Amino acid sequence: MSFTKIKNELNTEDTKVLIDSIINVDKKAAFVIDRENFEVLYMNDNAEKIFHATVGTPCYEIFCEKDHACIDCPMMKMTGEIIIQHRHSSAIDAIGKWKFSPIRWFDNKDAILVTLLEIVGVFGYEDDNTAAKLYSGNVERQNDALTGILNYSKFCASAENAIRYNKDKNYAIVTFDIDKFKSINDQYGMSVGDMILKHIANALKAFFEYDENYARLHSDVFAFYMEYEKRGDIIRAIEKVRRHIANSDLNIDIKTSFGIYLVEDRHVPINLMCDRAKMAALTIKKNVMKFCAFYDEQYHENMVKERGIEHDMNRALQNHEFKMYLQPKYNLENGNMCGAEVLSRWQHPEKGLIPPLDYIPLFEENGFIIKLDEYMWEQACKTIRAWLDSGIEPVPLSVNISRYHIQHNDLPAVFEHLMKQYNLTSDMLTLEITESMFMNSPAKLADVLNTLKDRGFKLEVDDFGSGFSSLSMIRHIAVDTIKMDKDFLDQEISSEKGKIVVSHTISMAKDLQLQVVAEGVETGEHVEFLKQSHCDIAQGYYFAKPMALDEFEKYLQKK
Repeated sequence: MSFTKIKNELNTEDTKVLIDSIINVDKKAAFVIDRENFEVLYMNDNAEKIFHATVGTPCYEIFCEKDHACIDCPMMKMTGEIIIQHRHSSAIDAIGKWKFSPIRWFDNKDAILVTLLEIVGVFGYEDDNTAAKLYSGNVERQNDALTGILNYSKFCASAENAIRYNKDKNYAIVTFDIDKFKSINDQYGMSVGDMILKHIANALKAFFEYDENYARLHSDVFAFYMEYEKRGDIIRAIEKVRRHIANSDLNIDIKTSFGIYLVEDRHVPINLMCDRAKMAALTIKKNVMKFCAFYDEQYHENMVKERGIEHDMNRALQNHEFKMYLQPKYNLENGNMCGAEVLSRWQHPEKGLIPPLDYIPLFEENGFIIKLDEYMWEQACKTIRAWLDSGIEPVPLSVNISRYHIQHNDLPAVFEHLMKQYNLTSDMLTLEITESMFMNSPAKLADVLNTLKDRGFKLEVDDFGSGFSSLSMIRHIAVDTIKMDKDFLDQEISSEKGKIVVSHTISMAKDLQLQVVAEGVETGEHVEFLKQSHCDIAQGYYFAKPMALDEFEKYLQKK
């Protein structure tokens, strides 16, 4: 019986009971995963027992040991049933044979039924019989097979026993992982990665001696719980653990990030305490000056908010909820509109208009920015084509390019295809690149930009002056325009010395035959100073705010 037929014949509650009985019938661990946002929609009893996961957890955390989905995840593209073998070191230290089957779930969700058919090999167990018993749930492992220290379930039991029955003591849960552990595995091999994990386990043993308050939770994530009187006690313990870890003969710099959860409500499940500690550690991943962070309730609120955005983003793109807004650019010499920047706004059906700062940084982290940018490029091309067909004289539109496009796209081919599809010329689009891109693969960036330049596209460096680029860096790159960052403008022209810096920056740019755009122009003082400094173009609220297409077209027809 198909899932669709079951859904049609029974009410939702009865369907869930029936689905549960079907998926549990052969005792194989099974998951149902939402193909849109990668979240686990359902798991049977054996999956929960083996993997210690919960409904709502992203599958890439369970199967791939990552904190984000791969852009090219095969699960998004598969159309038929497939069987693969995959090492799962985080939960069962095993190589398993998995079956992936596309299905339709409740509310017609596009989903995948993932079934662990068999354990091909379990690390730490030599006989196949023990491996089979482990998979069937008849053997409960006392310790982590690779490192010999407590595993996830034993740690939770130990921590729960200590925290709940010693109410006169203060406790903290501390989790930590290895920064860029996947890169270490890729560079040195998984055997070296395993040696590092064993070394960390030995470092914990050396520090805590005979206590059983530490464990390997999964993959490269470890945890310990401890008593404390002041927060400084926890920091000092972490520093000592880090020193033990650093004392290695492996000739590899092992960097770790620690998250700390202070136990206040002793009835919170231990696994949730660990999740909150890990959440705190994530906040310092990009800060080389910090090695630990305390959990704050705001982290949880932010994560819930981000999960909601990621849940909706694919649907939003399919339903055209991302709207193109345009902010005019003005020639400072004659006061005429001379172009516009393409910006996105998310018109959510329930939450209303969502500003870009609420979703763009997240999309840049999870890679969805590629899909959004390509969508906005096409909207810009469609708009210019519509203007031409209606007899409206168009202005060039500026669209954004992120570093992800340099890494994952053949940009010249993409834009050439758009030009042919909408019968446009390349001078109708200006391509804006963020200045931080100059710090990553400058040779590859130069090749791509030179090709685009040769094909007639105008290139503009966005956010110039925000901390990375300089005129000496961009003089070797084929760009036409620099756009001065708003903060650069605000901070520098607030003093006489600052005004000299901006004026000379504009002057040197023009000596290099670069056009200069100032963004964030909000006052008459800004305008007057920029005119005196011979800046070419200005953009900002002093002239016009970003506006929807229909409103912008009124401006355009007055041009």
